[in-house]
Amino acid sequence: MLRVLVRTGTEACRAVSTSSTVLSIPVKKEELSAKEVWERRAKLRIPKLQKDEQLSSKVYFAPEWDLEKKANMDEGFVDPLKGYGMTPEKWEYYNKVVWPPNYIVPETGLPKPKEVFHCKESVHFSPKRMWAACQLVWKMNVDEAITQLDMQQLKGCTLLMETLQKAKKRAADEFHIEFPSQMYVADAFPVQSNIIKGARRHAHENWHTIRYRYIHIFVRLEEGPAPAYKQHHAPKSGWDHMDEYYNYLRSRTVKYSI
Repeated sequence: MLRVLVRTGTEACRAVSTSSTVLSIPVKKEELSAKEVWERRAKLRIPKLQKDEQLSSKVYFAPEWDLEKKANMDEGFVDPLKGYGMTPEKWEYYNKVVWPPNYIVPETGLPKPKEVFHCKESVHFSPKRMWAACQLVWKMNVDEAITQLDMQQLKGCTLLMETLQKAKKRAADEFHIEFPSQMYVADAFPVQSNIIKGARRHAHENWHTIRYRYIHIFVRLEEGPAPAYKQHHAPKSGWDHMDEYYNYLRSRTVKYSI
């Protein structure tokens, strides 16, 4: 029987039957390698003119975002300059989006992979040093990323490793992903949250301002094999550079020639 997910007024989902009789039609599943999958997804990065874009219809369900609600529980008028950029509330909002079962992305023709969004809030650490740790594990298998971070004797790598372990645990327990070890780190980045200023007294009554920086660590795990490269497009080999150089040589012209 065909079963679909129905979102109720609460946050729970329940399965309901839509028909009593369903014809069993065998569907041949298209088997693609990881290289072919990422070649299809890389085509989405080809720039298009706005008049040539075809927007897909809204087929997902997402709870309404309360614009009057403030994350920090402040009173008064909503200030657009507060809470701009990525916040833990916005990041967790993506986990509440419900897509149809077995949804096929029309741009690629591939099933939409499962995703897990997780954030570690208010960590006393420098955002610049955390950025280096995030770049180390970006687009890497989650188990391999945890192993690599465990071998680095750095505080930032330890904090990021704990964040990935928590995200992987949520994938299995909360989102019921069957094989969380087959996910990769699709996104990992820090955002500075608060700066608490202090003071330090030096000799001759010289006072120096100390800034205690706190950050949020955002990670997104995506199901499937990790890409073979971290850039938007595949890196060019020596043969590709040779072809480009040959094309440049053959396209030369003599200025003011007959």
